[in-house]
Amino acid sequence: MRSVEKVAVIGGGGVRVPLLLHGLLRRSRQLALDEIVLTDSLPGRAQLVAALGEAMRQELGSGTAIRVSEDLDDVFEGISFAFSAVRTGGAEARILDERIALAHGLIGQETTGIGGMSMALRTIPVALSLIERMERRAPNAWFLNFTNPSGLIVEALHEEGHEHVVGLCDAPSGLKGDLCRYLGVDEDKVSIAYQGLNHLGFIQSVRIEGIEVLPALLEGAEDLCAGVRTLGFFGPDLIRGLGLLPNEYLYYFYRRQAAYERERALDQTRGEMVLAWNERLYADLAEALARGDGQDALARYRTILAARRNSYMSEVTASRHDRGITADTIFTEEGYEGLALRVMTALAGHGEQELHLNVPSRGATDLLMADEVGELTCDVDEHGAHPRPAVPLPFGPRGLVRQVKDYERLTVRAALYGDREAALQAAMAHPLIGDRSVAASCLDELLARHRDHLPQFA
Repeated sequence: MRSVEKVAVIGGGGVRVPLLLHGLLRRSRQLALDEIVLTDSLPGRAQLVAALGEAMRQELGSGTAIRVSEDLDDVFEGISFAFSAVRTGGAEARILDERIALAHGLIGQETTGIGGMSMALRTIPVALSLIERMERRAPNAWFLNFTNPSGLIVEALHEEGHEHVVGLCDAPSGLKGDLCRYLGVDEDKVSIAYQGLNHLGFIQSVRIEGIEVLPALLEGAEDLCAGVRTLGFFGPDLIRGLGLLPNEYLYYFYRRQAAYERERALDQTRGEMVLAWNERLYADLAEALARGDGQDALARYRTILAARRNSYMSEVTASRHDRGITADTIFTEEGYEGLALRVMTALAGHGEQELHLNVPSRGATDLLMADEVGELTCDVDEHGAHPRPAVPLPFGPRGLVRQVKDYERLTVRAALYGDREAALQAAMAHPLIGDRSVAASCLDELLARHRDHLPQFA
């Protein structure tokens, strides 16, 4: 067991960072955490988040210091962990990805399909430069990646030889939490077996204190889909037919036409909705903090972020029920930030955890080569994340995962070397793209519109 002492947050002005800060501050004594350093390409936003963090620090009685720095050597010096949640090109780049994809007849989504490829092409070089900088100043530190598309980023970092990195996504743990609430069982009594890729994975087993309950859940699929929001996206027939519980993002694959038509019919893309929420949030925080009213800033943050989180995927699925998150529970739900903290505490030696992470398979699944990154059930301890052996997936899901993994490997090649042909081959491999002529037209527009963030394609 070791103290954490110093943590860096890259993209420290992000709207979800206060959730992470709250979790870190709550555990600051347990972790012996002295300092949290935020850095962001928009320093003013990081300052707002730090000021909000200061209000939380006082409320929780933590002695941990929070500060902002624009000097990456200072940020990384002596850290134990870096949380990375960067968005290269900002919200505006995401909106371009969405709008350009839709204009070419493709789903406009930031982590899968052509939008996910575009984001990966912009972000992989940035992530590489960050981890290389970190390793010079803190060679034993861990790089915890939240940047989307998380699995693709981690694939690239591992291909380039960086071992102290794991990819985080709260979708598997969120589905587990929803299942536990549906079942009325504490999460620490439940173990799930999960495998696939980031935003493309399946629960294969649900055990309560060692007893398998997945067959019973599938038998009662109507009640299950009514009681677990994200499974309701698919419907009981699809769930029962799969014999598995799918990650919510598989909606884009299994209900592709409905997702596309819904996106086309909306006045705003998801990115445009999020941008409006974020601008309101930052304005409200700035106004309250300028008055020195940290408690009002916290209240406004809770209210706006709860609304944003409840709306997730509701527009594309036409779902009418939210996740039940309220302003009073926003800091106790611990979604992505809870996962980050569990990973961090396990890697720091504060107890082994069962977690679902993006890591090299190391032979744990026949879906992937040993050096390929999957989203897998892992035992995490102070020595790293160790994937558990996984049973084979059935043929349909198995083929889908393998197809998208091939797309990921080609996208990494395109991002590292500015290889347009590799990008087109990746597009043809992806089941949400496929057609070369459509892919070429869309890709060329994306490369042109994002040229400032794609120097490797110059």
